[in-house]
Amino acid sequence: MRWLLPIIWMGIIVYLSLMPASDLPNHDLFRLLFVDKWIHAFLFFILALLLFYSWEINESYLLKAVVLSFTCILFGISIEVMQNEFTTTRKFEWLDIVSDSVGTLAYVAIWLRRRSIDFLKKS
Repeated sequence: MRWLLPIIWMGIIVYLSLMPASDLPNHDLFRLLFVDKWIHAFLFFILALLLFYSWEINESYLLKAVVLSFTCILFGISIEVMQNEFTTTRKFEWLDIVSDSVGTLAYVAIWLRRRSIDFLKKS
């Protein structure tokens, strides 16, 4: 049951990523402020948070961080491939993958920092 939220969130990401480009806001201010890239980072930050919450592993924090980071980034790459192959109005963008990775790694850094503080308090 704890995997339901990340699966739903992944579905939302897929839906938003494959919707026609004509349905997306297209304002000069959005392009100027790179709003699209901030949204990618936010979506993947939340995805990482949900995946970390769902996967209960106590053996190695580093293993969990690496596996879930790789999973999120691979998911982002697969979304870009799907956009390129299955839509006519969206295309593969490397900067989207960078934004997805930044969002993922931002959460991983926060999570690892919190774990290190918890570890130091216990010692």
